[in-house]
Amino acid sequence: MKNTRHLKGFLYCALTMIFFGAGLAGAATPETLETAWEEALSGNLGIQAALEEQLAAKAQVKGARAQRIPNFALAAKHLKLDSPPTITTNFALGGPLSVTYWDEESTYYGASTTLPLYTGGRISADIAAAEAQQSAATANTSQTISAIKLTVAAAYIEVLRAQSSVKVAQGHVKSLASHRNDVNNLLRQGLVARNQLLMADVSLAGARQARLQAQHQLELAGMEYNRLLNRPLDTTFELMPIQPQPVTQSLSELDSQALDRRADLKTLTYRATVLEKNAQVARAASKPQVGLTGTYLHHDNRILNDNDILAAHVTMAWQVFDGGITGQRGRQFQHQAAAVKARQEELKALISQQIRAAWLAVDTARERQRLAGLNIEQAEENLRTAKNRYRSGLITSTEVFEAERLRIQAHHDLDNALHDSVLATLQLKHAAGIL
Repeated sequence: MKNTRHLKGFLYCALTMIFFGAGLAGAATPETLETAWEEALSGNLGIQAALEEQLAAKAQVKGARAQRIPNFALAAKHLKLDSPPTITTNFALGGPLSVTYWDEESTYYGASTTLPLYTGGRISADIAAAEAQQSAATANTSQTISAIKLTVAAAYIEVLRAQSSVKVAQGHVKSLASHRNDVNNLLRQGLVARNQLLMADVSLAGARQARLQAQHQLELAGMEYNRLLNRPLDTTFELMPIQPQPVTQSLSELDSQALDRRADLKTLTYRATVLEKNAQVARAASKPQVGLTGTYLHHDNRILNDNDILAAHVTMAWQVFDGGITGQRGRQFQHQAAAVKARQEELKALISQQIRAAWLAVDTARERQRLAGLNIEQAEENLRTAKNRYRSGLITSTEVFEAERLRIQAHHDLDNALHDSVLATLQLKHAAGIL
């Protein structure tokens, strides 16, 4: 039974490695983080939605500007009366006289055009609000792209981290298998007790389980990465390793860049402008609205001598009192704009905190990487020494297992520090608005 379980575990690991090892190696070219970003952004529904919002905002701007252009309308009407209208008058000598002045049935055709002359600033404010909304939609698209790039980068790094864990787990199994052979050889020579071999078997079985778990985590990381790139979850790939990039800017420079380039900060700025301009639009409704109108009207009326009428007139509409609706609507927008500005100030403080947290994470990860690199050589040498001392009968297997544990921990520490450093650098760029 024991050998059967080992065989099943070996077959499972072998098949998995064929899928994520040989399959990945068979990929045409290794993927880079830049190509992963391109593929993820090309088919992302969030990006598509943001672009549609941009198009909607662009149409809104065109519609707002069109309010300055004279409109043109056509109209037609057919009129049928129960009896033709007449005018009755009395003459001094001839008595009463009735005259029909309209047909019992007639048709009207007309065209009119109106040019706004004065709207109290309503049209200008409406155009400014639409333009600010378009800028907000553009900034929102940039914000969405940056967030997606950071998410894809995290998944990319997680795959690299999982691959490193699998490699370390395989080395762990190989090392413990070598130690078991040493124990078995010493047991045949009668130099160690049988429980030493049992301890080696238990440790080796645990290492094989850890390898299976590491391989399972690699599969999960690969599926998440494929999902973010909008492709089948079982797509095989090979990733190029990433090395940490140095951060050349100071904290003050990163803060300044963030205030100038963070898309979410720009979005709030433009939304506050939209609300302020909407408040102006609302208040303009309480001012006089003046327009110039030209009209052409044709009557199919046999009684009239001239059935064509041309007219031009200036109109003014002024809603003097509406129960306070206009004023309250303007105040509503002003308060909403003030709320957005308050959130903007809060975001500025949060951005500064994000930059400092990412800066510290970068610094810490790089120091961890340096220390872990030093520990690797010491851990490897410690294991070699322990195995040699065990073969000489100077120590027990327990000390060998402890040396192996320290070696594996050193490799995990180095891999995690490396990938944490890369991720922290990308998070810093994202916080500064330059990702």
